[in-house]
Amino acid sequence: MTRVLLAILDWGLGHATRSIPLIRELCHQGCDVVIAGSGDSLVLLQKEFPALSFVALPGYSPRYPRNGSMVLAMATQLPRFLRVIRAEHRALENIIVEKKIDLIISDNRYGCSSRNVPSVFITHQSNILMPKRFGFLSGFVRRLNERLINGFTESWIPDFPENHSLAGDLVDFGTLRVRVPVKFIGWLSRFEYRGASHPRTDVLAILSGPEPQRTALEEIVVPQLKASGLKFTVVRGLPTLASIFNEDNIVNFLTASELQSCIESASLIIARSGYSTVMDMKALGKKVVFIPTPGQTEQEYLAKRLMQSRVAFSMPQDTFDLLTAIQESKNFSGFDPCGKNTLLAAAVKSVLAQARNRR
Repeated sequence: MTRVLLAILDWGLGHATRSIPLIRELCHQGCDVVIAGSGDSLVLLQKEFPALSFVALPGYSPRYPRNGSMVLAMATQLPRFLRVIRAEHRALENIIVEKKIDLIISDNRYGCSSRNVPSVFITHQSNILMPKRFGFLSGFVRRLNERLINGFTESWIPDFPENHSLAGDLVDFGTLRVRVPVKFIGWLSRFEYRGASHPRTDVLAILSGPEPQRTALEEIVVPQLKASGLKFTVVRGLPTLASIFNEDNIVNFLTASELQSCIESASLIIARSGYSTVMDMKALGKKVVFIPTPGQTEQEYLAKRLMQSRVAFSMPQDTFDLLTAIQESKNFSGFDPCGKNTLLAAAVKSVLAQARNRR
């Protein structure tokens, strides 16, 4: 049995949630899966897969600014992030020996590559977008991203190529000199479309992301929902707290199965425009209002792209108005549900064959 180490970035919950279908596929193909990570993302996966093995890695624990420049805040944390990359690489080599790992799959953990076993890097940001006023940093960021990806055996993109892409410019390699093979593995969602449903709730708000912006979004959205007179549900995105609905129909956390039922029963979803959430909404064919995390260029780009294509309405966090958002969303199509993803199974089968041949 091939033993696979799956290393998950602790940057919000999206990297963990999109790993759920990958974990299912690895188990389906007979792998012994060990999950490595830190923070809430590791807790989420422990709740989803209690029978699997888990190991800790150093945490990135990014802090988003409540106000001010996101790029500046990330830049000041860059030395610490680089130290974490080195620390996770050292920890990884010990885990490989202790757990007898045959293959590593890293979802955006740059330090989780090894010369001793095949290692795959998953990213939807081969092209890391920079705000215009920080464009002078683009070359440095691109070269650093390029060097780190080249430390892996191959790179996987959780998207479909060309006209079917959800990520758009985010997965444009452009001048990036990546020497390793690159594979598109299709959209990764923990949800599977079960057909049209009959909504029982007007609005479902899904809160997520690093603090303090997760709390900031909650403080803006929840009071407006309570004053609206609408039937609503709020999922706070806090997996370390008890998963019990309070009297206002607000819950800290739901498993994938529970959350899918809530999404299916809602007429409209309010959520961040993180790529994992976009894939989830595509999987279930939902109508969504996106609120990108302020200053996070990836989310701002995706929200703008989907709004321009008339798929989903979006509003900035600081000017968000619930009733306006609901009214405007009527002019947008919502997502069409996607079909079965066969690219993931093929990519897993191929890399497992490589790992077995190297034994």
